[in-house]
Amino acid sequence: MTPAQFIHAWHALVARWEALASEDRKAADALLADTVRSGLHPHPGEELATPDAETLLACEIAVVRRARAMKGARYARAHRDLKVLRDGDIDPVEHFCRVGWRWLRSPRRDFDVWWYWSQYLDPERDDINPLLFHVLVGRHAGHRTSPPQVSPRPGALPPSPAPRRICLYAAYDADGIVDDYVLHYLRELSRHADVYYLADGVMARTELAKLADVTVAAWSIPHGRYDFGSFSMLATELVGWDTIDGYDELLFANDSCYLLRSLDEAFARMDARPADWWGLQATKMDFSRSEGHLAPVPLARAKTLHTELEDWNPHYRMHLSSYLLAFRPPVFRDPGFRRRLGAVVKQAHKELVILKYEIGLSDYLVKAGFDFATFIDDLYPFHPLYSSDYFELLDRGFPLLKRNFIGEYPGTPDLGRWRERVLEHVPDARVDLIEPNLRRVAPADKLVRTHRISTGPDGRVDYQRRLNKKEFRVEDRVAPRFDHWWAFPVSTPEHVLTGNERAIFEEVRDDPSIKKIVLTRSRAVAPEGANVVSVPLDSRAGQEHLARAGQVFVRHSAELTLPWELDMDQHRVIDVGAGLPRPAHALDAREALSSSPQRRGRRAERHVLVATGSADSMPADAREDGAREDGAPSLELWATGQPRHAFLLRAEEDLPADLRAELAGLRAELAGRRLALWLPAAGRCLPDLDDAGLDALAAWARRNDTVIGVRSNAEAHRLAGLDPLLLMPRRLPHVEVLYRAADVLVSDNSHHLAEFLLTGRPVVVLGGADGEQDLPGPACDSGADLVASLERALGVRSEDDLERYARCRERLVGHADDGAARRVVQQVRRASLSDPAPPPAVRAPRERRPARR
Repeated sequence: MTPAQFIHAWHALVARWEALASEDRKAADALLADTVRSGLHPHPGEELATPDAETLLACEIAVVRRARAMKGARYARAHRDLKVLRDGDIDPVEHFCRVGWRWLRSPRRDFDVWWYWSQYLDPERDDINPLLFHVLVGRHAGHRTSPPQVSPRPGALPPSPAPRRICLYAAYDADGIVDDYVLHYLRELSRHADVYYLADGVMARTELAKLADVTVAAWSIPHGRYDFGSFSMLATELVGWDTIDGYDELLFANDSCYLLRSLDEAFARMDARPADWWGLQATKMDFSRSEGHLAPVPLARAKTLHTELEDWNPHYRMHLSSYLLAFRPPVFRDPGFRRRLGAVVKQAHKELVILKYEIGLSDYLVKAGFDFATFIDDLYPFHPLYSSDYFELLDRGFPLLKRNFIGEYPGTPDLGRWRERVLEHVPDARVDLIEPNLRRVAPADKLVRTHRISTGPDGRVDYQRRLNKKEFRVEDRVAPRFDHWWAFPVSTPEHVLTGNERAIFEEVRDDPSIKKIVLTRSRAVAPEGANVVSVPLDSRAGQEHLARAGQVFVRHSAELTLPWELDMDQHRVIDVGAGLPRPAHALDAREALSSSPQRRGRRAERHVLVATGSADSMPADAREDGAREDGAPSLELWATGQPRHAFLLRAEEDLPADLRAELAGLRAELAGRRLALWLPAAGRCLPDLDDAGLDALAAWARRNDTVIGVRSNAEAHRLAGLDPLLLMPRRLPHVEVLYRAADVLVSDNSHHLAEFLLTGRPVVVLGGADGEQDLPGPACDSGADLVASLERALGVRSEDDLERYARCRERLVGHADDGAARRVVQQVRRASLSDPAPPPAVRAPRERRPARR
């Protein structure tokens, strides 16, 4: 039975079971008992409506129980690493049917979920519980529940002293850059292999051109499937198995590592070892110091190690990491290997990519009898690339350094000295190429925490422990509060201080009477000013500063902005992210402004809302948010206008220095060309913008010396044929800079449209209605109309057009000037004077009662 047939028959069974259960529970139970006994047969009828998710789950649990397919108590003991099972918060059978199988947790020792899934189902689908399929179909068809035991076959040697190699190289760069450390690594790889490069994302042609001398071919395509997604696309689509078959060895490599030394020794050593596939080192997560394993063991012995844990959870199975792998013909010509590599799909979590594809591929090859070898021919405890053992590997010739080990892995002390420690072992390592990339790409908050973990003179390690949520609640309650401490947590997705928060900060930047606390995330932010402190939000220092800040400026709510729950009686939380009032116009109906937080019950998550207009003009959910349990409103509205409008209305010389630099850099890239800024709402596009429409748009752009600017990988990929200008938020975080540089905006996003009207320049409204009289510019409903709409927008505007534009601007943004930040600051000062900080409410601990005897 195919997966599609099973789904059809299963839904029919669930519908019958649900109908019977509502009238006769015994009859419903008998239906399941008979199906379990005789098996599920194809349903000959029409396709039925899909039962709701909870009904499907309830029937699934009932079938597994009826078949006695797993023992709940044994499952709970085997997966005691999960708190919900350890504490008995969920029934074990329900846990497996709800989430366990999706994370490849075995329902019993002899049932390998991912192997069964890959063998008998479709590994590209995730809508069939493999155990359910086995109970209803597989066991009646004689399916195995785990792979057969196969003795390792003799490993193969390369056919010649100089084997021909092909390398599939997977890359990802948040800024769309081919970095110098990548070129250094690829140059070395290209001495040993023909390299084919694929970046997950969009890179400008000028960046891909850097690879011409070190690769055979290079592509950038957004797919979101991590390195195995790139390996899969390269092997099955871009390069092809026919090309790979012409080589003696297939390499997988990725850009997660820095090259420290030549690969000559690694390839020479591995060319002399018979193996069907090899890597640089092996990992087995339950071979760890916490389990009593203190020293490495030879690989030959490690291959014989087997624990019960790995039968229940593939996370504990020995595997070779994907940062550098090599496969010889017995493996890369194996149909099972090719089928599994070709079935790589996007996963909901990175951990599933590791479990299914990295560990899963190793597990398949081992159990299929393909022998492997490693450059470091010992198994070290835990993962030696993420522990102090790494520096011992360097003495043994290990050639690579994992970026996230020194950038975001707070487990090994003294990594703040990583350069000196690396150079002690590899004196000629190109640390000068590593440092800039690490500072640019590694999350700044994790980098700080990782590098601050240190060993003291007494040998004790300071792990820079943060307060847990309970401890922070206590700290927040008892710490003194200072009204002149203003906290500015940077918001996602930019991870820098932008928008209204930035405009308010600029207003008080040089005021020494106010302590400005910038709480950073993954990017380093250190704005200039008097009495400014910049600390990571997710750190002990960040917690302590936040607990003492009287004023906290957030985007939307404390809950959505902060990882810690604030005591709302101890702070004034000011929402500066609500933005413009939501217009009543039809063009904005589908683009609701994100002005209200996801609330926990009736708990207020902000005290003040900074808005453009009156309360009546704000969305109802924003007006109602924060109401107290007694019904009295607790949310103040400050109709000050939007502070960030200053970045659009002020003279360029009055902008902050970093915004001026961004604007100058963007103009240099434009080199005199006009900019059509393409900013549709996320995931939307004109439905019929086909190749012909793109060709017409490209011709129009060339004819008018105009470049299309895009701000997301999805749009960049969709418009790749136009060679768009990439305006990614990491490189150009301040959208006001884009507005100032753009000659025309193309968007259906009311937020972008409203603010762009402040520039006075034309817009094209995607998805607008031609009959509407109040659109600020030409409406474009289809790809065929796009060029004509752009021509109209950039043409001479009539008096009627200008009058309509002015009406839209008045309706969307009202009166706007560059003084909103000053008015917000005045309101904060006035509120602080009228509401002096009360002493913190310290709760006395309860007396402990003597234990009863």
